Amino acid sequence: MSTPASCVGSECLNIDLPSRDWEMEMSDQGAELLRSLGLSESQCKIYFALLESSEGESIDKVMTELGVPPDEAERAIKLLVDNEAIKVISNRLEANPPKLFLSKLVEKKRKESEQQLEDIAGRALSLQRLLEPAYWEKRRGIRPGDILEPLDDLADMEIRTVKMIGNAEKYVRIFAQTFGWYAKIREELYRALDRGVSARVLMIAIDEHSGTVSRELKNLGAEVRLSTQDWYPVRGTLIDSSELVFLIWATDKRQTPRPIYYRPHYTRNPGLIRVFADAFDKRWDLARPI
Repeated sequence: MSTPASCVGSECLNIDLPSRDWEMEMSDQGAELLRSLGLSESQCKIYFALLESSEGESIDKVMTELGVPPDEAERAIKLLVDNEAIKVISNRLEANPPKLFLSKLVEKKRKESEQQLEDIAGRALSLQRLLEPAYWEKRRGIRPGDILEPLDDLADMEIRTVKMIGNAEKYVRIFAQTFGWYAKIREELYRALDRGVSARVLMIAIDEHSGTVSRELKNLGAEVRLSTQDWYPVRGTLIDSSELVFLIWATDKRQTPRPIYYRPHYTRNPGLIRVFADAFDKRWDLARPI
C-alpha cells in the first residue's frame, strides 16, 4: 500500500490508499466471478471501467476506448442496462451499486432455473406417459391407456355423431328417447342411407315430433322400432362396430324438468362397443315396429 502525506497547517496525515496492484487483483477476481454468473468478457470490461469512474463515462468513450468492437460494445451495454448493472443518464453511462445489480442478477438466475426445472419436469412426465404403458403391459399384461374420450356436452356429442355417421360404411345404430336431435344429423344420415348404409333407430317414447321423424326415416329406408321399456338411462350412436358415442342419464327425464346427465363419451374400444351393441340388439329384438 502507498502512503502519501497530506498536510493541514503544520501537521501531516498519513492516508492509506489502495495500490494499483490491489485494484487489478480486485478487477480480475470480480471479472471471473461475473463470468461465472453469465456475463461476457465485454460486459465485465465495461462494468469495471464504469465502476472505477465515480462520474461515469460518455457512451461514445465506452464504445470506442475500451478495446471492445462497436457492435459487441453496443450489445454488452444493452444487456448491462437490462440487468440494471449500469444506467444511462443523458449521454453518459454510470455503474449501479453492486448490491442492487447482483441481487437483480440472482433473482433473474433463480427464475431461469425454476423455468428450466419446469421444462425438465414436463419432458420427464411426457416420457413417463410414453414408456409406462409399455413397461406394465410387458410385465403384468395391463394396458393402462384411456379407453374413453370425454366430450364437453350434448352439443359436442351431436357434432361427434355427425362425423361418425359421415364415416359409416355398413350400418348406423341409434338409441334415443324421442329423437329430438334428429334435425342435427338429418343431412348426414340422408347421405349415409343414399350410399347404402343400413340404419336402425330405437326409440323409447313416441310423441307427435318423433312420429313424424319415424315416418320420414322409414320412407328413406331406415328401420324404426319402439322399445317395450318405458325408461332406459343410456343414449348413443354406434357405427360399424368401430365407433361409439354415448351418454348416461343420472335422473329420469320423465320425473324432473331439468334432467341431469353424466358427461358424454366417445370410444373406439372393442370391448365397450361390444357391450353397447349386444344391449342394442337385445332391446331391438324385444321392440315393436312403429
